[in-house]
Amino acid sequence: LYMIPVLLADVTTAATFLTDRNIFVFPERTDDRYALAMTDYIICKGIAFVVLLALFYGLFCLIFKKGPLAAELKGMLIYAAVYIPVAAAVLAVKLPEGFLTNDEYAISTNAVNLIHDTWFNYLTIYYYIVSYMLIPAAYGPIIMKVIIELAVIGYCLYRTTRCYGRRCGLIMYVLFLLYPVIAYTTSAHRLPVYFLIYLALFVKLLFDRLEKREIKTFGAIVLMTAGAVLTQWRTEGIYLFAFIPILMFIVYPNLRKKRTVAAVILGYVLIQYVISIPQNGTGPGGVSDAANDRMKPFYAYTITNMYRNGLDTKANEADLAIVDAYISTEAIEAINEYYEDINYEDVLILIKEEFGGVRADAGYTQYYDFTGAVKRIIINNPGVFLRTRWGAFRYAALPYHMTFSGTGLRELASFALSVVKSLSYNLFIPTAIIACGCIYCLVRRRWYTFFTAAGLAAHFAIVFILAPASYFKYYFPVYIMAYFYVVLLLVWLFADKNKNIGTPVI
Repeated sequence: LYMIPVLLADVTTAATFLTDRNIFVFPERTDDRYALAMTDYIICKGIAFVVLLALFYGLFCLIFKKGPLAAELKGMLIYAAVYIPVAAAVLAVKLPEGFLTNDEYAISTNAVNLIHDTWFNYLTIYYYIVSYMLIPAAYGPIIMKVIIELAVIGYCLYRTTRCYGRRCGLIMYVLFLLYPVIAYTTSAHRLPVYFLIYLALFVKLLFDRLEKREIKTFGAIVLMTAGAVLTQWRTEGIYLFAFIPILMFIVYPNLRKKRTVAAVILGYVLIQYVISIPQNGTGPGGVSDAANDRMKPFYAYTITNMYRNGLDTKANEADLAIVDAYISTEAIEAINEYYEDINYEDVLILIKEEFGGVRADAGYTQYYDFTGAVKRIIINNPGVFLRTRWGAFRYAALPYHMTFSGTGLRELASFALSVVKSLSYNLFIPTAIIACGCIYCLVRRRWYTFFTAAGLAAHFAIVFILAPASYFKYYFPVYIMAYFYVVLLLVWLFADKNKNIGTPVI
């Protein structure tokens, strides 16, 4: 019987080779990128097989009611089903419009042509390729994202109700009715998928600790793999390289034996390394080259916005002359004068052709001199730099404002919507929650929650310093985890204290 899922996964994977012909454009064997494209294709086919195997194994457990996994999957499906009307309504409105951003269209094009694009990280391309293999439709990655979201919602609700009872546990639905969560339902970019994996990982760790569960080898590998994906997929996830093993040792006492500790650490480092190879290569030089290339928007964004935040052009004249050899300082001044705070939104100096941007004759030499000059300007002007970063965060933290234009029904409805959007998108609130939680748990020595909050604080700090644009979505993990704890504390407050298993602040 246990071979049935394997056979079904084999047959379905074989069938995807037929549908792939209608989706992907395979390079000619004489093409220089043929070997790399086919390597990516084979790896993604393997990932697709694993996903299908997990799907069929889950169905097998449900149908034959095999093991504790059957009850968990049943609970997940029931709670996920309640959210389907919300997801379906958003899909009905948004799916006909296609992908939400130009970036997503570009990623889709690269995935269809099997181009090994590392700009948004190769994992994003892999996600699209696997999505098209499993759902051979124009917007397969969007549908896959919605499926992932439903699975995470079902998992969060199941674990919450299991601990605190169904009546109070259902309050957790509030988390997924927040305006930004609904608004990003059809976004198939990496962050809307990233924050869901992040949430699921930390929900598992938290409830496993509350329920005093042990973890077996396979479960530990899955956790470490998820942690490695989160570490590698986004630059700001680097802190998870250290935090995931720490949290695993706190949560699972059976991992604290000397040999097991060594195995976990070595295994985690190995998984991290393997997952990083397609992005950075096998040696440290690849990491350096990828980092230098990816930091270009940060340097251009930073110097452009420091210009209008009080940078002393006379005191930094020598370094600005070096900057001017790569990016025209006249263009910087012109774009600041024209756009003002809108410059916080993106690296406009690089993408708005009418303002010149990068000089046509600038090469690698000018670029490396440019980055060195910007680094010196940042070091010599810390106040201006922090003022610039604060302005960028403030722009992302308050993307919407309350607007009142009259007392008619339409005007009042518009006002109510503006109140909901301005409050639900306000990043100062979740940031304050995380900061307070970090301090409280440090004082009270609640080590698991302290390290969780400290990790989110590190996440915030990295994005605050290095973000190459002022986007709300960059802070999504901080946002969703802050409100997850708020909702979970509400669940705990309303739950029967004689039956629930304790405070979630542990």
